[in-house]
Amino acid sequence: MFTSVAHIGITVTDLDRSVAFYRDVLGLTYQGEMRMGGPETANLFHHIGCQARVAYLRTADPAAPSVELIQPVRAD
Repeated sequence: MFTSVAHIGITVTDLDRSVAFYRDVLGLTYQGEMRMGGPETANLFHHIGCQARVAYLRTADPAAPSVELIQPVRAD
């Protein structure tokens, strides 16, 4: 049984457009962006050398889970 949810992760194809939608249309507050990499990220996306850009957004309700937008980026 779940007692709480920390965040909702959504995989997207265009992080910049997705952040704009969640921020400008849905009214969430942009918290920042980070980049993930390494073996765990490669395993998650089933591609060796894969990285991901990750952005976090929140509602005004501090008890609500944040939204985590994830864009896989292939390292070439």
